[in-house]
Amino acid sequence: MKAKQKVTSFVTAAAFCLLGTSALAHQLWVIGKNDGVLKADTLYGHNFPVLEEIDESRLVLFEPVQVYGENYHEVLTQKGPNYHFETRKALPNGTYILENYYKPTAWSEKADGKWEMGKTRKDIDGEVKSCGIYDMHGKAIVTIGDDDGTFAMKPLGKHLEITPMVKAGDILVDNLVKFKITRDGKPVKLAEITGFYEGYSDNAGMSAPFYAKSDLKGEFQFRPLRAGSWYLYSIVETEGTADCEVRQEEASLIFDVKDK
Repeated sequence: MKAKQKVTSFVTAAAFCLLGTSALAHQLWVIGKNDGVLKADTLYGHNFPVLEEIDESRLVLFEPVQVYGENYHEVLTQKGPNYHFETRKALPNGTYILENYYKPTAWSEKADGKWEMGKTRKDIDGEVKSCGIYDMHGKAIVTIGDDDGTFAMKPLGKHLEITPMVKAGDILVDNLVKFKITRDGKPVKLAEITGFYEGYSDNAGMSAPFYAKSDLKGEFQFRPLRAGSWYLYSIVETEGTADCEVRQEEASLIFDVKDK
């Protein structure tokens, strides 16, 4: 039987953050900048863009940050804080996609409210209130030098991901542009997507400056009202199994919006 899909926006996920006890209290982004070499940070938390050290027990849940370009791929090297990564050398001018990934991980809530990582109902003695398997996929568009951003339109073709359908250089204030959301390269229909610009969530409570729902082709439209760094976020939930009833995937995309 085909699993029925449920979609949940980042605004809903933020409500879990306020509870502070849920396994859903963290989201995932990847932030990058060109500074001699390409530097990237895994942001695992709920206060974008505030960086936090990742708990040692959870480091095994993350793949290293990777970067993709036209005929280029590199697994970045971790340096300094455990969320920080760098390329081995400076990259030539062009548009690049940074990627990080939180691998599918089971979280089970026991009757006493405590959460068990990596365990489903069959692994736990006693009552289990809920069980879910979660993964998160972050992407960021980074342009080095004078490049029109064509490469940003190419999906990585894995996990849940959000991809622009226009060149990165054409994402301008007040321009109506299309994006698409896919899972392993295939369209995800009727997914909810929210968007935020840097600094918005500091004083906006539970509101969001952008909201959309993908159509039957997995496409949606975005019109940014201000320049700067933006991110789009989506959470897609499907039915799991009797052993772990929730399957949840998340996707984020960070990009710059320029003035006309």
